[in-house]
Amino acid sequence: MLRSMLILPRRAHIHDERCRWVGRWAGQWWRAPGRRLPAISTLASLVLAVALLPGCSRRETGDGAARFDPDSIPEAYARSTAALMWPGATRAWQITPAGDLYNGEWQVRLIPSAGADSAAAPHVVAFEERWRPVAHWTRRSGGVRWDFEAVALPEPAPRDSGLFASILVQATNTCSAARAVRLELRLEFPRQPAFVAFDVAAEPTAALHWGEGDTPDIVQGWSAEHPGAAAAQGPGRVYDWTLAPGATRSLRLALPTYPATARALARWARVPHERRAAEARRHWETEVARGARFSLGDPEVERALRAAQVTLLSLRERRGPVWVPIANPFQYRDVWLRDGARAIRALAVLGYTHEARELCAGFEGLQWPQGAFLSQRGQLDGTGQALWAFEQALLRPAADDSVGRFASAAERAWRWVEWQRELGRQSGWQFGTLLPYADPRDGELVRAQLLGNDAWTLAGYRSAARLLAAAGRTAQAEEVERSRAVYLADFMKALGRVKHRDVPPSWQGVGRDWGNLAVVHPCGVLPAGDPRVRAMVRRIWTAAGGPGLTTYGSPDTLQSYVGADLGTWALLAGEPAAADSVLEAMLHWRTASGGGAELFSRSSREFGVNLPPHGTGAAALANLLRDALVFDDQDTLRLTLGARARWWNGARVQRAPTRWGLMDLEFRRQGDGARWSWSAVPVWTALTLPPGTRLAAAPAAPLVRGVSDRVVLAPPGTRQAAVRLAGMTK
Repeated sequence: MLRSMLILPRRAHIHDERCRWVGRWAGQWWRAPGRRLPAISTLASLVLAVALLPGCSRRETGDGAARFDPDSIPEAYARSTAALMWPGATRAWQITPAGDLYNGEWQVRLIPSAGADSAAAPHVVAFEERWRPVAHWTRRSGGVRWDFEAVALPEPAPRDSGLFASILVQATNTCSAARAVRLELRLEFPRQPAFVAFDVAAEPTAALHWGEGDTPDIVQGWSAEHPGAAAAQGPGRVYDWTLAPGATRSLRLALPTYPATARALARWARVPHERRAAEARRHWETEVARGARFSLGDPEVERALRAAQVTLLSLRERRGPVWVPIANPFQYRDVWLRDGARAIRALAVLGYTHEARELCAGFEGLQWPQGAFLSQRGQLDGTGQALWAFEQALLRPAADDSVGRFASAAERAWRWVEWQRELGRQSGWQFGTLLPYADPRDGELVRAQLLGNDAWTLAGYRSAARLLAAAGRTAQAEEVERSRAVYLADFMKALGRVKHRDVPPSWQGVGRDWGNLAVVHPCGVLPAGDPRVRAMVRRIWTAAGGPGLTTYGSPDTLQSYVGADLGTWALLAGEPAAADSVLEAMLHWRTASGGGAELFSRSSREFGVNLPPHGTGAAALANLLRDALVFDDQDTLRLTLGARARWWNGARVQRAPTRWGLMDLEFRRQGDGARWSWSAVPVWTALTLPPGTRLAAAPAAPLVRGVSDRVVLAPPGTRQAAVRLAGMTK
């Protein structure tokens, strides 16, 4: 089932091949002896037929961007939607499955028709190359094709938290006769909104208005063309045109996320839509290019990673003088340590060091006077997640100048946890030395002592020790390490007491799996080979029908990111095929605009009101992909842990931040040999061989065989390695 969505790109590929075949045939025909000019009409007919073939209609726009058929882009969900968002903006435009736009307060209905035929909803709403946030969608009515293109850009200064969206609507008559067409525009307050912006008044306080021209009127939408007094009453507008066969008519709209003056919108819209779209393209091309670069020879994976970068960079918001991560541009504009920590880690390993560290500063405001970090009541895992995020961002590619400040915050958090543990120890309760009962009111759906709280706190202890050591406070770092050893011993003793065959969600054995899935990675509490971990993973994947996304609550409901940690577990446990299945599922379950939903039905492909894109899903995909290539969370650098066979045709990673500095990596398989080159590091490097291969012979010095015949170890300072390969034996 997961491969069914690949049909559309395959069809597009067939169409492209058909176009090239006919073109080559036409060239050979024209060059054949005896052909003369009278045959030009036949050739013209052939060229016209080629132009009309499906998939042969790529036209270049004035800014160099190729127009494409949005319906050719895969869409995993039953309803297609997209987000026009921007870093720092406090609202976003949702392009709805109906082809309208909604900002959390009012919606802009776009109602095209031709005669008595109303246009159907679009099949998909797609971004260019399934990642670049220039949205396209197509609707059809009675032989008339309606093409829509939309981009969003920051509102001009001094208002820096709003967006202006530029929409181009284009009607094309594909019939052999003239058609009367109509485009109706309506501004409405939705009766049953999918989400509501956080800053919307309880009741609408003003009417909605369209604007045109250069006036001081406050409006919610603006169009470049006045429809005439009879067709411009109140919040509605109607445009009536007559299109000759093959004729096209366009209309430009400007939509603010907050009410604006018609004058401001008119001034902004003086720049043509094509230039606004080119401006958005240039911005996002530049943003993607300045991060770490992954050239894998795998376009779909590379595009998915770019889409994740766009989502992660966009889901940042200012709160006073600091930046904070948010989980979603629509219904989840709150700050959650659970989500934000993973976003910070993804930005850090993708090369956006500055942004990751800015978000760490935003987390400082979530530390309570006693030392704990809490963003939502009852979520005691937040302390460990905050410290882990600080370490991930502040120590790559080198310790930041602010590390001392964050080390002090980590020390206060550590002392708070030790205080809690001492209170529990005095109680004499068998699980007293672990964190107390809590109700996170989130994924676990239980009030209990959650095992994930302790796993994440142990990760926080490890991070606190690393931060203190980086700040030069060696004695305190060693004290934290000693207390971590005691805490870990208490954790293992408690695990031996629970009546559970694997790693349960809580020490009481109740609740849904959540934080316990992170016990190996990122928390580092249990080794990948622990039999209880393997039993937990088998239980989770059996319920899901195999490696991939995890189920949540019912076998039909999939969760997009919680089980991603099991993908990295599979890499560390020597099961790259299982890790690849997790990555493949994450690649599949994306919108045509490249984002993923948090929860959705496997059978109906519905996400309900839990709208994509979700920032943590983007972070999970980015983190797993990075771990498959460069994994630096342990004392040994691990390279190509989960590199796909296709990537071994020749892949390159550039400017990847690691604990030992920025890294470049190249790897390739040639026949029965594999080669790597990478930036030297002061620790041992473990190199994993291509899928389905093993060492054909002992590696040449200074390389040594690793834990299996699929791993080679290179000593510190090594820059290159080459080995001979043999096929796997059964």
